[in-house]
Amino acid sequence: MTRLRRKSPEPWQRVGFGPRHSPSSSLPSLTFNLRSTIAMFGRRTTPRIRTLLLLIFFFLFFWVILPYDNVIRLAVRWNLLQLKSSLTSRPREDWVFASRPEFPVDLGEDVLVILKTGYGTRGRVPAWLESLSNRNEFRDIVVIADYEGEEEEFEWRGQKLKVHDMVKRTLEHKTMEGTEGHPRVQKYQSFRDVVQSGNQEEAIRLSRKFGWELDALKFVSGLEFAYDRFPRKKWYLLVDDDTFVVQPSLKPFLAHLDPEEPHYLGNAVGDFKARFAHGGSAVILSQATMQSLIVDNSRSLSSFYLDSLDEIWGDRLLALALIRIGIYLDESFSHLFNGEPPLYSKIRPDRICSPILSFHTLPSPAKMLAVGEHFKNVSKPLFWFDLWDLYGVPPPWWQQAGDATMRENWDHVGSPDEATLTIQNVKNARDCSKDCYRRARTCLAWTWESETGKCHISSWMIVGEKVTGKVSGINLQRARSLENKCILL
Repeated sequence: MTRLRRKSPEPWQRVGFGPRHSPSSSLPSLTFNLRSTIAMFGRRTTPRIRTLLLLIFFFLFFWVILPYDNVIRLAVRWNLLQLKSSLTSRPREDWVFASRPEFPVDLGEDVLVILKTGYGTRGRVPAWLESLSNRNEFRDIVVIADYEGEEEEFEWRGQKLKVHDMVKRTLEHKTMEGTEGHPRVQKYQSFRDVVQSGNQEEAIRLSRKFGWELDALKFVSGLEFAYDRFPRKKWYLLVDDDTFVVQPSLKPFLAHLDPEEPHYLGNAVGDFKARFAHGGSAVILSQATMQSLIVDNSRSLSSFYLDSLDEIWGDRLLALALIRIGIYLDESFSHLFNGEPPLYSKIRPDRICSPILSFHTLPSPAKMLAVGEHFKNVSKPLFWFDLWDLYGVPPPWWQQAGDATMRENWDHVGSPDEATLTIQNVKNARDCSKDCYRRARTCLAWTWESETGKCHISSWMIVGEKVTGKVSGINLQRARSLENKCILL
């Protein structure tokens, strides 16, 4: 009996592919299958589900075609971020303790510091440089300002740091032709004439009067200038002359991020239309971000030279330029950046266990040097709760309850703002303390003013310093609980 030999399948007949149709029959079959699918979809779904699916389809369609800086896209993104924030617990910073960082970084080799100053504040620069301790790893620094001169150089560790006038560079850009009559341009010209005449007193007066307007003209041109000179850096750190950066915290932070990804990092401020990194708290841009902004989208960036004539804040202008090309501020790291001086930094429950990267509002050389002195021996990442020990103020919750309940002539709240609860006509400090403990879930510190009878209650605490006429205290139980959670991490 002859056995029938089974014919081996063609490649297109293998499992999962099915028989191949001839070209002549494929189109009718496809049409039939599509019609059948649509008909089945119509039979098996309710009108409500069909409406929902259509809405999702149109939402995704318009989401794809909307520009990155469209107000609808920005509003949706903002609300989604708020929802995510409300659903997630406090951040974990496991990268601080990583023995083998994923993206090793050398602060001297891989980071460019762009130090922003002005004629009226140039006296801060020597103190800024001197505040860098012997543990400093920064090597390359570019100083940008609203003035320059051959004699305008700063000596630093054998280097001569020249001051570069970025306002002048901005006004020389091709897009700025015909803007000579703009008020901001005229202010700069009058200021520059006074500087060149050697009248320092008048130059300082003008700088203090409208230097903040000229500041907005430094950002775009300053970044372009820095990138032209140092195009191969992994990270670009933009700081003010009254900003102190904690390098032992910065290094492990950068080492867990890929510089080839578009990172825009800093202390988030502003409304949903333009969430931007507060310049005073330090701004960090990755190599990929600088490449995209300055090289890949140079035409888009050019338009922001013209916009700088009317923009109030240069750091907001930078955010708008980045948003236009689809790079948004990463707010998941905002709590690491700080816009306050150490003794008045608001230690909040959501960041007490986190490292701190920067301090701001150190307007005098003496204050900058004092911070540098306190931080000169810091060799490991600094956490927010470390500020107590660093300034020699034992955390109140470590002391005996009776000794730590309240402190005479001290302030643990700081300057009241819209987030501070102020209770009028409180008779004494003990009553103010009771008002805090009645709100134990939200109150972290309180301060009573003996002269006014005002009781200030805050959801944060500061290390503080001596203030005559005030009595202050910490919610000891809550502070102790928060620190214990840090220990468990």
